[in-house]
Amino acid sequence: MFYRLFSKISSVFLLVVHAELTLAQSITVEEGKWLIKADNITGGVELDYDGKCILGNNVPKWGLDSCFRSMADCHDIKVGQQRLNDIFGNGVIVTVSGINGEEKIEQNYYLYGDRNYVMTDLTVSSASDLELNYMAPVESTKSVKIFEEPDNNILFVPYDNDAWVRYKVTSFGEKAPVSHEVSSVWNRLTRESIVVGSVEHDVWKTGIEILSKREGEIDTLCVHSGYTDELSRDVMSHGVVKGKRVKSPKIMIGKFDDWRDGLETFADVCRWVSPRLSSLGEKPFGWNSWGKIQTDINLRNALEVSEYFKDELQPQSFADSDGVVCIGLDSFWNVRMNEPQLIKFADTCHSRHQKAGIYYCPFTDWIKDKEAVVEEMPEYKYKDIYLYHNGKILEFDGAYALDPTHPATMKRIEKRMRQFIDWGYDFVKLDFMGHGAYEADSHFDSEVTTGMLAYNKGMAYIDSLAADKLWLNLSIAPLFPANYAHSRRIGCDAWASMENTEYTLNALSYGWWLDRIYHYNDADHIVMEGVSEGENRARLTSSAITGLYFLGDDLSESGSEAVKARVKKYATNPDINEMARRCKSFRPVENGLGEASADMFYYIIDDDMYVALFNFTPQLINKKIDMGRLGLNENNEYPADELWQHLAFVLSRECQIELPPKDARILRIKLK
Repeated sequence: MFYRLFSKISSVFLLVVHAELTLAQSITVEEGKWLIKADNITGGVELDYDGKCILGNNVPKWGLDSCFRSMADCHDIKVGQQRLNDIFGNGVIVTVSGINGEEKIEQNYYLYGDRNYVMTDLTVSSASDLELNYMAPVESTKSVKIFEEPDNNILFVPYDNDAWVRYKVTSFGEKAPVSHEVSSVWNRLTRESIVVGSVEHDVWKTGIEILSKREGEIDTLCVHSGYTDELSRDVMSHGVVKGKRVKSPKIMIGKFDDWRDGLETFADVCRWVSPRLSSLGEKPFGWNSWGKIQTDINLRNALEVSEYFKDELQPQSFADSDGVVCIGLDSFWNVRMNEPQLIKFADTCHSRHQKAGIYYCPFTDWIKDKEAVVEEMPEYKYKDIYLYHNGKILEFDGAYALDPTHPATMKRIEKRMRQFIDWGYDFVKLDFMGHGAYEADSHFDSEVTTGMLAYNKGMAYIDSLAADKLWLNLSIAPLFPANYAHSRRIGCDAWASMENTEYTLNALSYGWWLDRIYHYNDADHIVMEGVSEGENRARLTSSAITGLYFLGDDLSESGSEAVKARVKKYATNPDINEMARRCKSFRPVENGLGEASADMFYYIIDDDMYVALFNFTPQLINKKIDMGRLGLNENNEYPADELWQHLAFVLSRECQIELPPKDARILRIKLK
C-alpha cells in the first residue's frame, strides 16, 4: 500500500511497442510538429517545435553533491529511436546513450505526434551500486530566441504554501529565483509560452532554473532533480538515491499558445501519471474554528456555531448542492474536548444535515519533550522518531519533525485516523505536512533515502487508513505529490483584510490549475471582523472563486452580533453561492507583476461566464473590461448582471466597471 504510487508510475510508461534500436552517427527525428536533432559527439540535443527551437544543445548532468559528470564526458555515444504507445498516445522514443567509466547513461525523449509537449528522463546504470543526489535531464546553456515581442515573464512556483511564500513573476533580463517542480515563460501580449516541469514526484525534489539576460531570449534552462533550498525548508542537501540503476523523474517540455493552457496541461499530465483520490462528494461549504475562536474551541461554542448554520445560513443558500455544510474543529480540540464530547459534536452535526470536521498534524511534535515515551509504542521515546541533521533535531514553525517511516510515528497516525472514523468525523484538515518531507540524515526505513520517498510513504499510509471514509484536506503542504488528498490550501493563513485577500489571490493567479490534480483548492477560512464591508465582499469573493468555501468568524452565542449580521448579509447571497457551487478555480485574465496578484479572474460554465474583479487600492477606480482578452467578440453585446449589487447591464466594447476602494465585483455574463 505504501508504494502504490510507485507501481503506478513504473507501469504508466512501459507500454512501449518494442523495436530494434536504430543506431547512427547522428539522427534527426520528426514526430508531428516536433523535431529533435541529436549529436553523437557531445550527446547534445536540440528540440524544435513547429520549426522553432525551444531547447538548444541539451547536455544532461548527474552526480553526487558537487561532483558532476556530463554527457559531454561520455564516449561511445549512440543515438537511436523506437516507436511507443503509452497513455499519452502514439509516438517515438529517441534515446541518446553513452559510457562514462563504469556508468552507462541513457536519456530518452518521448515525442508524440498529436501533443504539444514532449517528455524526457535520464537514467544512469552500473554493475556496481550508484549513489546520486543530482540528476539534470535538462541542462541547456545555449541562448535561444523564444519570443519576438517584448514584455516576457518567468514564473516562480513555490515548493509549499508555508510562511506566506508567494508565487512570483520575473521579467526577462532580470534574475529569476529557482522554481520548484514547474515553471513557465510567456509573452504578456500574445500569451504564447513554454512550460517545463517534473511530472513524477515519488523520489526527487526538482528545481527549474531559467536565466535570461536580454529580452526574448533564454540563456539557461536547467531542470535538476535533487534540488533543495531554504524554501523547501531543508537545511541539508538532497538525499542520496542508491542502486544499480538510478532514474530521474520524467520532465515535460511543452509549447503552448496560452500560458494558462500550458499550466493546465501540465496538471493534467501529472494527474494521468498519478491519478487523484476518488471523489467524496460536492465542493465543501462550511466553517473552521481557527478563523476567530482558535484556542478557545469547546463543545459549547462548537455546537452553537453548528446551530447558527442550521438556523441562519443553510436555509439561506450557504451550503453545497446537497444542502450540507462542514463544521470543522481546528487545533486545540484535543485540549478543550474529551472523547464523549467529540462524539456528541459529530452526532449533532449529522442530525443537522452537516458534516463534522477535525484537525491533525501527523508529522510534527509540538510538545518537544525528547525523553517522553511514545504512548502508542512505549518501547520508543520521542527522540527515537525525530528527523535529524548532524545530530540536531529538524525543526520548523516551532515543531519537531517526525520520521514518517518510523513504526511509532505510523502507530500514532493509525490511532488518530481510526479514532476520527470511529467518532463519526467526515473531514480532516491535515496541517504542517512538509515536516514529513525534510531531507534528513536517515530514516527508520533504510530503503527510504530522500524526503520525497519518506513523504510518499507517510501519505500512502494515511490514505490507506482513511479508506475513502474521510475527506483529506492538506493545509501547509508541498504542492506535490497530489494524489493522496482531496483538496489543498492554496496559500498560508489568511484573515480579513484586503492585504490577506490579495495574498490569497496571488496563489490563485498562478496556482489555479492545482485543482486539476486535487479535486479542489482551498482559500482558507473567511474572516469578516475588523474590516470594511468592501473588504468583506472581496474576501468572500476570493474564496468563492477558489474552491472550498469556509467561514471563520465566531458565530457562537458569545460572538459579535454585528459580525453575525455581516456574515448573514454577505454569505447568503444566492447568486454568489450558486456560482461557488457551480465553478472550480477561476483563471487569471492577465498576470500581475513581481509578487502582485492578478486583479481579474474568470470561469466559463455552460452559457455563463463569471468575471471577478478586485480593487486592492484605497482609491476608487474604473476598470475597463477588455472583451478580446476575455475571449469575447468585441463587436457583440452581452447581457450581464453584477452579483453583489444585483444590477443588470449590457456588456459592450466600451464597458467600464466602477470598483470602490478595497472592494470586489462579480459579473455574470450570458454568452448566448
